[in-house]
Amino acid sequence: MSNAALAITDEHRELAAAANGQLSRLSSRAAARATLGGEGNHPENVWSAAVAVGWPGLAIAEEYGGSGFGLSELSIVLEAQGRELCPGPFLSSVAAAAVIDRCGTDALRARLLPGLADGRVIGALGLPNGIAVGSDLTATGESAAVLGAPDAGVLVLIAGDDVIVLDAAADGITVTSLPSLDTTRSIGSVALHDVTVTEDCTIRGAARRARTVFRILAAAEAVGISWAVLEMAVAYAKVREQFGRTIGTFQAVKHHAANMLVNAEETTAATWDAARADDLDSAWFPAAVAASNAIRSAVLNAECNIQLHGGIGFTWEHDAHLYLRRARTLAAILADGADPLVDVVEGQRSGRAHPASFTLPSDADEFRTAAREAVATWKSLPPERRRDFLVDSGYLVPHWPKPWGRAAGVLEQLVIEEEFGPGASEATGGFNGVERPDMGITGWVTLTIAQAGTDDQRERWVEPVLRGDVMWCQLFSEPGAGSDAAAVRTAAKKVDGGWLITGQKVWTSLAHQCQWGLATVRTDPDAAKHAGVTMVAIDMNAPGVKVNPLKGLTGHAHFNEVFFDDVFVPDSDVVGDVNRGWLVARATLGNERVSIGGGSGASTGFTSDDLIALLDEAPAEIAAAHTRRAGEVIAEAHTLRLLNLRRVTRAIEGAEPGPEGNVTKLLVAEQSQRLTELGMALAGTAAVVGGTPSLTTTYLGNRAMTIAGGTSEITRNTIAERILGLPRDPLLK
Repeated sequence: MSNAALAITDEHRELAAAANGQLSRLSSRAAARATLGGEGNHPENVWSAAVAVGWPGLAIAEEYGGSGFGLSELSIVLEAQGRELCPGPFLSSVAAAAVIDRCGTDALRARLLPGLADGRVIGALGLPNGIAVGSDLTATGESAAVLGAPDAGVLVLIAGDDVIVLDAAADGITVTSLPSLDTTRSIGSVALHDVTVTEDCTIRGAARRARTVFRILAAAEAVGISWAVLEMAVAYAKVREQFGRTIGTFQAVKHHAANMLVNAEETTAATWDAARADDLDSAWFPAAVAASNAIRSAVLNAECNIQLHGGIGFTWEHDAHLYLRRARTLAAILADGADPLVDVVEGQRSGRAHPASFTLPSDADEFRTAAREAVATWKSLPPERRRDFLVDSGYLVPHWPKPWGRAAGVLEQLVIEEEFGPGASEATGGFNGVERPDMGITGWVTLTIAQAGTDDQRERWVEPVLRGDVMWCQLFSEPGAGSDAAAVRTAAKKVDGGWLITGQKVWTSLAHQCQWGLATVRTDPDAAKHAGVTMVAIDMNAPGVKVNPLKGLTGHAHFNEVFFDDVFVPDSDVVGDVNRGWLVARATLGNERVSIGGGSGASTGFTSDDLIALLDEAPAEIAAAHTRRAGEVIAEAHTLRLLNLRRVTRAIEGAEPGPEGNVTKLLVAEQSQRLTELGMALAGTAAVVGGTPSLTTTYLGNRAMTIAGGTSEITRNTIAERILGLPRDPLLK
């Protein structure tokens, strides 16, 4: 695991390495631990070191003494500080400075930012909305819990829809230090008693942008916390022994660790998106998503870290509780004044539930011009010719290799998503409504053939799929082996010119509609489990093939059982090498998980917009009880796209799909269930008496999502073993 989760570019990785190195040299964790013994939570050496490398002014404009970078660079430093539990008022000060820099007047910036940039002055940003400013610009009220207030010389406080900026030493201001669960940082209440606020220190309408700033930066710190405790837990699980084996071999431990990884990945993706925004207004919804993810992941991961450490994790001497204290305190402050989950719901309701706007490098211009020309051509064509155009231009599957796709890299893929996607609009220079068929299983099977097949196979099979003339199914699961895809019993006997296939497959999606199937068969019964498997393409209309549809709990037949009775498969239809088909199967499973992670396979019968409609129609007490849960489900749905953008880089670049696709596969499956489960709760009796047929059918159908393509339990094992490096169960070796 990298120690710089938010960093993608070389420059960001270098900044992260420098930040982690600096904090390590300062023994930041030891300084954090020292605060438990009553030593100060604002160590001078830590603050001086931060000032020396310019961190306080990193996101302040150069004309005011800063470095002129953005919140994305500041987030890299804050991730490192979260990992190393850096003590002191850094988060509160840079958040206050960023609000002044982005929202204040020129006069206000000129007066305050130089001192904040060079560390001579410390700032604090108060989120609670307990202050009122009268028409005479007299402020009264209390900001009950302000991070860093006891250390601050400048107070930036939310007052209604506005922000006021005050000298902490001004008449009428009382800052009272409060005992803090997180001993590494100060917290204070700020009481105002008839404090005069000048007009130039009143930033009208800036409250939402101020919360956005703090949410982004606090979420970045939560990213560091989430990854630090995950790494701590995994390292311990690899060496701690119980019952004669390391605890990392136990499935329960693996599932905890896998959940921690998923939490960390979600928060990383959401924070990365919000921090890269061009402006604070476009970052409002992404920042609410990032904050809601941060609250959940940092706390849950910190709690789980203690659980996996057992008794040692409960001791005062272990660092685990320091992270829990930091996570819990950060979560409380993030939710104070305005719950980010409520804002997520409002963002979906108002049509603002979209990723942050950001500027792509100038290299994207060429791709954008080509994509817009393609969209214009697509729109000019009659519907029956549009798919052929997408195939011929490579835009149907742009990340596929040529001649079928465009061999598009990450940048071109991002541009295509912008120009073709439903979020594009004439107002932003994009277009709306390009429909690219979702080939689902057929697509990921055919991509495997394009990767592993012979020239003859590619010529025969790939283009008909792209044109929509042929469908394929995936013949892997067997009655005795569902998620254990290598436990193949379907036998292949060598005969002159090919193979005779005998056996049974089951849970085969859409087999009754497909012309071809890609099947795993056992060609060497004496070889090791993974070594005697071969991949073959089977004509579903060949003699000896029998397909029996299986009616599912929805009443529809989506799955099938397929029987093979001496079905002849010519040598020319063997995909890959004989007895090495498991390598091909792994590629197919990887393509499946990347596809599902990107949205393929997810039910479209009930959406976040449908959820909002049910929420708004529900009785007030029901809506109030479920609003935060709706925010969680909507935030997760939004984060899935962001995860895909960050995690499919390996596949887009043409490398073998890696295990990271399991993360998005797992989340798509479980999120689709959580969405419809909440829908059923909101719909009440209407959902069970025919009042919401689409929701009810989708709810029932989604029960298959955590089973199909490998159960969620097995996926968690895979995440723990292949991504986190936990050992396999010795009984399964």
